[in-house]
Amino acid sequence: MAVNGVVERVVAGASAVIAERGWSGLTLARVAEAAGLSRMTLHRHGLGREEILGLLAQAYEADFRETLTPVVDRPGPVPDRLRAALHAVCDVTERHLGFLLGLDEETDRAFFHERRGSVRSREGYVEAIEQLLGEGVGDGSIRCLDVGEAATVLVNATDRTYRHLRGAHAWPEDRARSLLVDLLLDGVVAVRVA
Repeated sequence: MAVNGVVERVVAGASAVIAERGWSGLTLARVAEAAGLSRMTLHRHGLGREEILGLLAQAYEADFRETLTPVVDRPGPVPDRLRAALHAVCDVTERHLGFLLGLDEETDRAFFHERRGSVRSREGYVEAIEQLLGEGVGDGSIRCLDVGEAATVLVNATDRTYRHLRGAHAWPEDRARSLLVDLLLDGVVAVRVA
């Protein structure tokens, strides 16, 4: 497998190619050129299209976890931390928006799900939100709900809707995220009766 900075260069190059030409336009020659490498280097490291997609998924998931973990683990009321976590999902999506918008439906499914037809997203994308929802159900700040399903819905609704609003509607970042996060939180935060 690729080492010595090759992975980072391939991920950056592939991201740029997908952002410009979509997944269908990703060729090894284009990735190599964008990464400043030769096609032979890609071959020597065993990097074809599927392996490159795997590298992109690993890099994205690592960024996702690194962004959400400190938000989820900090002290404070669960609804406030959940709001910050959904904003963090928007942050990660924004950083990778170009290549995410370039994925086709089949590649997007492979990128975000453990296996074809899976009803759940990869654990790395939902476990932080599951943790928060579980805490909130426990302390009464979040409505009683299936934590696993709700986490999957929240992460997907945030990421995919944010992508759509930014890409198809060209909404500014702040507008897309604030309205979206407010609406999603309204669906899970428990209403307190005084």
